[in-house]
Amino acid sequence: MANGIKNEPTYNLKAVVKETGIKPDTLRAWERRYGLPQPERTEGGHRIFTQRDIETLKWLSARQDEGLSISRAVDLWNSLQSEGQDPLLSMPYDSGPTSDPLVILAGKEIDDAREAWMKACMNFNEDLAEQILNQAFAHYSPETVVHEVLVRGLSGIGEGWYRGEITVQQEHFASSLAIRRLDALIAAAPKPTLKGSVLIACPPEDEHTFSPLVLTYLIRRRGRRALFLGANVPFSRFSDALEQTKPGLVIMTAQDLHTAAQLIPFADLLADRNIPFAFGGLVFNLRPSLHKSIRGHLLGQSLTEAPDAVERLLASGAQTPDVEPIPEEYKRAITALKTNENEIIADLSRRFGGSNMDNYHMALANLHLTRDVLASLKLGELDYLSHDIMWAQGLIENYKIPPEALIDYLTAYGETIKENLGETGKPISEALRSLTDELK
Repeated sequence: MANGIKNEPTYNLKAVVKETGIKPDTLRAWERRYGLPQPERTEGGHRIFTQRDIETLKWLSARQDEGLSISRAVDLWNSLQSEGQDPLLSMPYDSGPTSDPLVILAGKEIDDAREAWMKACMNFNEDLAEQILNQAFAHYSPETVVHEVLVRGLSGIGEGWYRGEITVQQEHFASSLAIRRLDALIAAAPKPTLKGSVLIACPPEDEHTFSPLVLTYLIRRRGRRALFLGANVPFSRFSDALEQTKPGLVIMTAQDLHTAAQLIPFADLLADRNIPFAFGGLVFNLRPSLHKSIRGHLLGQSLTEAPDAVERLLASGAQTPDVEPIPEEYKRAITALKTNENEIIADLSRRFGGSNMDNYHMALANLHLTRDVLASLKLGELDYLSHDIMWAQGLIENYKIPPEALIDYLTAYGETIKENLGETGKPISEALRSLTDELK
């Protein structure tokens, strides 16, 4: 007995027809075309069914009642099993009504699936969210569901958080469900059939695994070997991983300015070893010229473009592009800021004390701004700071924080840099002064 359902062959065809209401010819056709159910045979050649066979037939009938064709219902059953789930438990046919009706029926647009999934996530309705995805995968190709429901759905949820309409808890809940489904899809992906492997990773201090997981799955769907090393991959011993995996291409993703700068040593190492390097992520979409600062190839502006870009790079063995060296004054500013960071932060705290920013948010602002300043210097362009500052301005406005708080903070930070670093810190202090002028 498994999951409380008897697996001993007990019931003849007549009993199954009476129990399920499905005609004998239909049962035989389903068995012949789809392999469901799979009854045993008596010595005389008669079909004999288990209780699980009966439950399977009821499950398929219930999916038809919801609007699926029998072929789609069977695809859904097989998809759930390939993910290691028991369809009778993960999507029971006799489950009671949910707070939101299923909306993904035959003929519906994929946009309906995305909206319904987002709504279920916002209501913390895990069962409904999973059912919506299951039906979406039964109606559309896996690539379509991943792009149109998961990728675009999480993007919409992130925008809602930025506007203050969605909580961090809701955003994290939706992300965890999406990542869990991607893990299952990757595990069930077919074995590679093409030569050439791809190594995928997130740079140090980057915890955003969703996009690289999507990319891993899409590459595997193309029949290639793709290995995802995970989040926050350190540079130390990375060369050992290259020796063991011998990839034909290395891909890393970065979502913000700080982690984009973390790509530089990886790019340099791979260039020295003549291993093609590609990268992508939100930060490169927001700053179109940023990719010119990294010795590698930009995969494109969206995940839909990335698999084709991967194929081109593997086929061509593209040469590593050169980058302009960063100005000497930037190198000096990097060294000075790193050397004097503690003194600068302490001085800033004294200077900005008594403001309308509490200690926690003050420490957070110090961390992020200092990291972004260093990243911009390493990437050779302090103007890269502009987008993050404007983003922060929009965020504090959406969350009803006085806008002058940001201006006052940036002014104090620039003055502190000027007093502590003098002429060496001039590129930083001037860049911050220009930004505050834009905000006023």
